[in-house]
Amino acid sequence: NDAAIKRFQEQIEVVNIMESEDLNTIKAKINELKARDPGAFAADPIVVEVKEAGAIEVATAGVNPQFLEIEKRLNKIEKRLEFVDAEVAQRVGRKIGRDIGILYGLVAGLTVFVMLLFLLQKLMTQV
Repeated sequence: NDAAIKRFQEQIEVVNIMESEDLNTIKAKINELKARDPGAFAADPIVVEVKEAGAIEVATAGVNPQFLEIEKRLNKIEKRLEFVDAEVAQRVGRKIGRDIGILYGLVAGLTVFVMLLFLLQKLMTQV
């Protein structure tokens, strides 16, 4: 209402410092406004009473019982699919782990073989 707007306008002072980019100018304006602080507003406080409104009618939609049964079945199917996906991922992980293990074994074996080959040659030449 108009009285509330007028009261709000009495409580505030609009200060335009949007055009200024100088930090010292902005700080000076802030300090000036702090020095002119008028304190609390002299008028009586506004008391706003909040009352509960009447019941609001809400439209509700009925659900076919078959829909709920279908939803339960779809949820079961979804859980089974997630289980199968997890099993497949676990099997693939085991195969990858096996392949990486074989690769590490081959690299370690070749490293030991090459080391022994060169060490045996050096030992044989020193004797």
